[in-house]
Amino acid sequence: MAVDRLLFPRPDTDRVYVERVPVDGACPACEATELARYPVANFLGPRMVVKCQQCFHHVSVTRPEPEDHWPAWRSPARDWPASRVG
Repeated sequence: MAVDRLLFPRPDTDRVYVERVPVDGACPACEATELARYPVANFLGPRMVVKCQQCFHHVSVTRPEPEDHWPAWRSPARDWPASRVG
């Protein structure tokens, strides 16, 4: 049944979090060196971001690669070109 992939059990922990992987570099907004890369879901869909952990400036926003394992599911039409409207 296809719906099984959309059902997730209740978390075993009190808090749900993602791993923030440290990234070398400096924030262009505040010059802090605490940058991290991690997955987010936003209006564009699933993305990987690099953000400053001091001021939360977005350093980069990219589409996830297969090795990122984000999101947990993948649309079969993910790599199809967009349709023209009209």
